Amino acid sequence: MVLVSTLLAGALQAGCGQAREEGEPTTRGERSAPSPEATHAPGRDFQAAPLARSGAAVTSGGGKYFAVWGDIRQGGIYGTRVAQDGTVLDPEGLRINVGTSTGFDPAVAFDGTHFFVVWETGEGIEGIRVRTNGTVQGKVFSIIRSGETFGPVRIACSRQVCLVTFTVVGTDESVIHFKRVSPEGVVLPTPDETVSQGFAYAFDGAVTWSSTTKQFLVVWSDARGDTPDENDIHGNRVGESGVILDGTGFPISRSPGLQVTPDVVWTGRRFQVVWADLAGPDANLRGTLVRSDGTVETPGGFDVCVAPGHQRDPRLAHHRSKSLIVWDDTREGSHQIWGTRLGEDGGVWDPGGFRVSGDDTAQAFGPEVTFAGTRFFAIHGAGETAKPGVPHFVLGTRVGHDADIKDTPALPLTLEQRPDTSRRQ
Repeated sequence: MVLVSTLLAGALQAGCGQAREEGEPTTRGERSAPSPEATHAPGRDFQAAPLARSGAAVTSGGGKYFAVWGDIRQGGIYGTRVAQDGTVLDPEGLRINVGTSTGFDPAVAFDGTHFFVVWETGEGIEGIRVRTNGTVQGKVFSIIRSGETFGPVRIACSRQVCLVTFTVVGTDESVIHFKRVSPEGVVLPTPDETVSQGFAYAFDGAVTWSSTTKQFLVVWSDARGDTPDENDIHGNRVGESGVILDGTGFPISRSPGLQVTPDVVWTGRRFQVVWADLAGPDANLRGTLVRSDGTVETPGGFDVCVAPGHQRDPRLAHHRSKSLIVWDDTREGSHQIWGTRLGEDGGVWDPGGFRVSGDDTAQAFGPEVTFAGTRFFAIHGAGETAKPGVPHFVLGTRVGHDADIKDTPALPLTLEQRPDTSRRQ
C-alpha cells in the first residue's frame, strides 16, 4: 500500500530543463523526500484528506486554476482555487452548493467574469456563480428539473452566455439537450434545445466555445439506427442565440465499433476532437480535426494512443500551437493518468504517451485538464480503489509545454485541518 504521507507534502522540481523537440521522449523529475516546508499545500496546518466522492472538473480564469469536485460534506459540491505557482488558495475547500440539495459530478467554465459551476442532483441540474476571489455569488439556480436528465453535465461559456449540455432519457431514446444561461445566472428560453436525433441513443456529451466564430460545438456518442455496439461520434454547432446550425448533427467519426467519451477544444483555427475507441479487445484513443464550418478535415481520424491495456476518458486543453490530452490508462495494471501533446495539425507529439500521475496512491482516475499562464494543470481522483462512490483524494499536477511534470508528488487539493494544529505553538 502506498503511504498516504506521500500526499501530505510535495516538493516542486525547480529545474524545468530545456524544452524537448516534437516527439522527444518525456522524463519525470527525480522524486525527493516529502518536506512540509517545501509543499505547495498551505504549510503544516492542513493535510490531504479523502473528501471527494464523485467526479472532478477544472478550468481557469482571473490568472488562477479552479478545481471542483463531488464531496462527502454538506451540499456535495466543493472546490478550490490554485495559483499558477501551485499554491492551494482555499485549503479547507469552498462550499459551492449552498442550497438544500446534494449535488454530484460537477462541471465548471469561466465566462470572463465568473466561474460557472453546474452539477447533477438526481432530480435535475443546478448551478451557481463563483467570483475569482472565491466568493460564491448569489443563490443556487435551477437549470432544469427532471428525473429524466443524466450526465455527464458539461458547460462552456462565451462572455454573453453559457451552454450547459446533458442527456435526456425517454422511452426508446436518449438525446443530447442543452440550456443557455445568462451571465446573471438566468436560464434563457430557446425554442429547440435538442442537438441529436430523436428516437436514437445519444450520450457522453461534451461542449466547447469558439471565440473566433462565436459558436459552440457539442459532440457526443451516437447509435443513430445502428446496433448497440456501433456507436459513432457526432457533433452539432450552436450559436450564442441558441440557433442549432447542423440539424440533428453531423458525423465526426464512423469508425467500426463503439466510439465513446468524446471531448472537444477550439484551438483558434479549428476544433480538435478526441474519444475512446472500443472496437478491439483494448480501448484505445482516436482523434480528428473539425473546421469551424463543421467540415471534418480528417474523416478517417488518427490514432492518439494505442497501447496495452485500456486508454479511456480522454480530456484535452489547448494553448498556442499544441493541446495536452490526458486520460485514464491501465497499461501498467492499475488505473493511472497518462498524457500526450497534440499539434495544431493533429500530429501526436508523444505517440506512446507519458505518465502524468505519480506514485501518490495505488489508483488514479477521472482526469480533467485546463491551461493558465505558462502551464497546463491536470487533476484527477486518487485512492486505493477506482470504484465509483468511494471517498478519495483529488490531486493536481502542472505540466509544462515541454511535457515536464512540475509537481512530484502531486498537489493535494482535498485538504482538512490537522487535528493537532491547536496544540502547536
